[in-house]
Amino acid sequence: MNELQVEGDYSQDEVFEMMNDTSRLIANMQAEKLSYAAIAAQGSNALTDNVEFWKWMSRNYGKSGIFDSSASMQEYIAKGVGKEEWFAKQVQGKGYEWDWMKTQRGNVKNIFKTYDAGDVVNRAASDVTEKNLLTGSTKEYQMKAYTSKTNPNLKNTPKDMTVVTNAEKTSIVKGNGYENVEEFQTAEQIKDATNKRMEQVKDGKAYTSYNLKNIGGTMAKAGAIGCVMGMGFEALNSYKLWKNGRLSDEEYAKEIMKAGGDSGVTAGATAGIMIPVSAAITAAGASSLITIPIAFVVSGAVNKIVAPCFGRGDYKKILSKAKYYQDIEYVYSDLVNSMQSASEEYYNFVLGIYNQNQMHQGLKQKSMELNRDLKSLYDSI
Repeated sequence: MNELQVEGDYSQDEVFEMMNDTSRLIANMQAEKLSYAAIAAQGSNALTDNVEFWKWMSRNYGKSGIFDSSASMQEYIAKGVGKEEWFAKQVQGKGYEWDWMKTQRGNVKNIFKTYDAGDVVNRAASDVTEKNLLTGSTKEYQMKAYTSKTNPNLKNTPKDMTVVTNAEKTSIVKGNGYENVEEFQTAEQIKDATNKRMEQVKDGKAYTSYNLKNIGGTMAKAGAIGCVMGMGFEALNSYKLWKNGRLSDEEYAKEIMKAGGDSGVTAGATAGIMIPVSAAITAAGASSLITIPIAFVVSGAVNKIVAPCFGRGDYKKILSKAKYYQDIEYVYSDLVNSMQSASEEYYNFVLGIYNQNQMHQGLKQKSMELNRDLKSLYDSI
């Protein structure tokens, strides 16, 4: 197969590679916007990450009531510096566990695994249990997140335990005779995650439940989960600079978004391609995939590469789920429809989690009533 090229020496392979790499970058950045729109939590990937984390904290510290709502958290840290420092320490330790589990769940290699940290503040023996759903085997992990010069306390950690710690402490843990040591985050990253969660609390945006306000804000009428980009030589040049490390992710995103600003009305916009990219939204110990449609509006020059490629069998396989449009109007209408579908999919996912929680609470209540009845029967004998 001969390689198609146009002015600027861009090949069909480079065009497709640009679309693939760019769509995945934008998908990741747009997934973050799901939480920006609702809670301004820059460290979260979705509303569910915020809600499920604080719900989990509430279960861990249940009797205290400290983490039951945004109001109760604000009330507690307002009692003084000492209270806020204790609160932040709990958020740091539990947040480290949560972020590690979230990272594992987001790895495609772990699709048949679950990660459970339980609902108690200090679990005996380990912090997190990994379970393989296919084999039933389990693996235990101990988390050691330290942002100060203090060394990890390993007094009650068995030598055969897998220890997860930040980059600055891995050599110290290994020096204490632990062979299974995993590095996760740096001290600065841990501090940053803790600070962002503390900001959520102080802003009253540490949500412990789903409601129409935060779901609606997250969806932002589906506008936060789809985008259109113009694709001409300017965008391709920016792509090369990005791949060579001369543009950051954020700088490149701004460049290609700017390139797409008036693509719909320029005479050179003769065709379009839409690529649905899946982003993982994590909640309740598992991951759900939501489709983020990325539409590329291509210029007349680049279309000289794109159109022939899609007319040839081998290149239909390169982006098997992509849709190619000769008439530019259709890429916009299909993008809007896809965004609406994505919105409904995400809403149904969150609603499903909410309904599961309601069912769980109902069963929990009935279990408590049954326990009281049994106790009354026992006491009467």
